[in-house]
Amino acid sequence: AGVGAGKKVEVKETTFDSAISDVQWFGKDNKIVMVQTSKGRLYRSTDGGDKWTDITDQLKPSSSASLANIVVEQISKSQADSKVAAVVGTRKNHFV
Repeated sequence: AGVGAGKKVEVKETTFDSAISDVQWFGKDNKIVMVQTSKGRLYRSTDGGDKWTDITDQLKPSSSASLANIVVEQISKSQADSKVAAVVGTRKNHFV
């Protein structure tokens, strides 16, 4: 029997706001997944991609309610800690 013989694969369709421009997996078990879309939205799944949450608006500092929409430009996974990402956004906003 070959590698993965007998294992079932489950496929689930998910619709985002636009095409996916980057995907990053985090943690020892890769259950945390972040997706950046071409429109600059950031989605996170904590269950390996079963359920997704748009977390882009959570990146706004609470003191800047009037700040225009954040656009995510890049996700960078930490080389030192597989559970940490740096997110580069517009308007000089960056998040860890």
